[in-house]
Amino acid sequence: MTRIQLTLALLATAMAVAACEPVQPLQEYRPAVDPAKVKPAKFERDLEECRSIALQVEADYKQRQQKEAGQRLVGGLVAGALLGAAVGTRSVNQGDMIATGAATGAVVGAGSGDYGHDMVTYGPRRVVDRCMTGRGYTLLTDFGRG
Repeated sequence: MTRIQLTLALLATAMAVAACEPVQPLQEYRPAVDPAKVKPAKFERDLEECRSIALQVEADYKQRQQKEAGQRLVGGLVAGALLGAAVGTRSVNQGDMIATGAATGAVVGAGSGDYGHDMVTYGPRRVVDRCMTGRGYTLLTDFGRG
């Protein structure tokens, strides 16, 4: 296995491991409220309406995240390739340096951005919680954490 293949394999493994945290789907999310203070039918109706709003927010987050990750990936790829070319100038391994720089830049570029795990995972849950609070429910847990 060449150094480039090893670098790419390690980066892919690290990314896969980092993305393995299971998260409850938004459709199953239920904020904690005092059951003695709610009417079950009204609560379920309000919860479905609030989830619907939050599902749209979640879809918007994911769409923006993917679009921006693609743009950052290309930028990182180009910057990494240029850096690899500069570092590998007058070197027998210049091609390896360019490829390694491009791969590393692409991974770093795609992984950066404003849409972190916490925002994408818990942001829509916070929408549900705020929506339910706005409808008069008192939540018993931290916003977005159920």
